Amino acid sequence: TTNNAWKTIPWTKVQRKIFKLQKSIFQAAKSGQDAKARRWQRLLVKSYYARLLAVRL
Repeated sequence: TTNNAWKTIPWTKVQRKIFKLQKSIFQAAKSGQDAKARRWQRLLVKSYYARLLAVRL
């Protein structure tokens, strides 16, 4: 069932991956690398993990 699949998702890994992406965005923006920051942002928005986390919260 869907509920069982939901419980098997490695939430710690999902959060870690999203945090890593957010950190990359922050560091790129802080160092003035706007194009790189936008690229990371686009990747975050399209990320499967980000969608999972958004639905969970």
